Amino acid sequence: MTALKPLLSTLSVISLMAVLGTLPVTSEAARKKEAAAEPTEPQPDYSKGFRKRAGDVQKDVTEKKWPEVLAGVAELEALPDLTRDDRRVILSWKFQAQQGSGDKEGFNQTLEAFLSEGFATPDQVGPMNQQLAAWYNSKKDMEKTLFHYQAYVEATAEPSASDLITLGRLNLQTGNNAKGVEWLKRAASAAEAAGGVADELIFQLLDRTYVDLGDTDGRLANLEELVKRYPKPEYYSRVMALYAQAVKDDRVTMLNLYRLAMRDVGLATVGEYLGYADNALVLGSPGEAERAMRKGMDAGVVPSVGTNQETLQESKAAVNRDRKDLPKDAQVAAKNPAGEFAVKVALGYYSLGDWEQAVSGVKLGLAKGGVKRMDDANLLLGASLVELGRLEEANAAFDAAAAAASDRYMKGIAGMWKGLVARNQSPAPAQPDSPEPEA
Repeated sequence: MTALKPLLSTLSVISLMAVLGTLPVTSEAARKKEAAAEPTEPQPDYSKGFRKRAGDVQKDVTEKKWPEVLAGVAELEALPDLTRDDRRVILSWKFQAQQGSGDKEGFNQTLEAFLSEGFATPDQVGPMNQQLAAWYNSKKDMEKTLFHYQAYVEATAEPSASDLITLGRLNLQTGNNAKGVEWLKRAASAAEAAGGVADELIFQLLDRTYVDLGDTDGRLANLEELVKRYPKPEYYSRVMALYAQAVKDDRVTMLNLYRLAMRDVGLATVGEYLGYADNALVLGSPGEAERAMRKGMDAGVVPSVGTNQETLQESKAAVNRDRKDLPKDAQVAAKNPAGEFAVKVALGYYSLGDWEQAVSGVKLGLAKGGVKRMDDANLLLGASLVELGRLEEANAAFDAAAAAASDRYMKGIAGMWKGLVARNQSPAPAQPDSPEPEA
C-alpha cells in the first residue's frame, strides 16, 4: 500500500492554538468583565479547580516549557469533576507539549483521545484522522489504519480518486473484499467524473479481488472496462479465456473478439493466433487467417513450420480464390432479395482488406433485411469503418450491434470496440513546456 503521509508538520503548535479556540481566563476580574459583556456565543464552562491551576500551565505553554507543561497537565488530569471544556483544553495542551518534545507515541495517543471524546471541530476531523491513519500504518496496525483512514475519507467533502484507491486497498488488506471492491469502483467513478481516466491500478486490483471472490461475471465486466482504457495483449488474453469458456468457443463470437484484439494491440499467445486463423478460415474470411498467421510468425510467437505453414498456404489459396470470385458473388448478392448473402460477400471483401466494399456490402444486406446475425453484421460494418477512419459512423454501427446482441458477450465486444474508438478520438495529451535554461 502507498505510504500514508503523516501530518505532524501541518499540525503545528500555532495551528493547534488557532483551531482549538478559547483557552481559560485566569483572573476573577477578567471573569466578571466577561460576564458583564453582552454575550455573543456560549462561554466555556471551566471548573473552579481547573481555573485555579490553568494560568500557570498556560504560561508554560506560551514559553514552550514542555516538561513543565506535561507535569502541569498531569496535575490537571487528576482533578475531580473536570468539565468537558476542561478536558478539551487539557488535551490540547498535552499534545502541544508532546509534539514539542518529540513524543510521537504520546502525541498520537492524545490526538486519538481528543477525537474520540468529540472535541474536534468538523474541519479538524479529516486531517486528524488522516494523521492517525498514517501513524498506525507506520506501526503496521492495519485495522486501526483502516478505521482512521475511512473516517478521514468520510469527513472529506470531495475525496480524491487516490484517497479512494487507498481506502479500497486497506479494505482488501484487512480481508474485507466486498468493501474493497466498493471503494475501488467509487475511485474509478470519481476519476472519470472529474474528466480523467480511472487509474489502471484500480482495474488490476479489482481483477485479483474478483478472482479471490470467485466472481467470474464481475471479473469479466471489469476486464472489459480495463481493455477499453488500457489495452494490452495480456488483458485481452484474460477476456478471451473467459469468453471461450462462457460461449463454448462459439466461432462467431470468438472471431469478432480475435478481430478486435488484433486490430487494437495484437495477440499474446500462439494459441490465440491459431484460434483466430482457424475461426476465420471456417467462417469464410481467409484473409484474416493469413494476416494472423503472418503476424504471429513475424513476431516470433507462431513457429513457421509444419502445420502452421500448411494453414498459411491454405489461407493464401483461399484468398486468391475469393479475389477471383467475389465480383461475381457481389452481382448475385445485389439481385438476391435477402440480405444474408450480401453480408457474406462483405465479409469476403473485409478478408481482402477492401474496406469500402465491405461497408457497401453490409449496408446492402441490412437494407434488404433477412440478415441472420444483426449483431455480427453490425460489428463487421463497424470494424470496416474503423479501418477507413470513419469513427462516428463506426460508433453508430457498434451501438446497433449492442442493441441487436442476443447475449452479453457480443454486446461486450461492441463496447470494447467503442473503447478503441474513444481512444482514437481523444486528443493527444498536451506536452509540458520545456524548462527555460538557467542564466
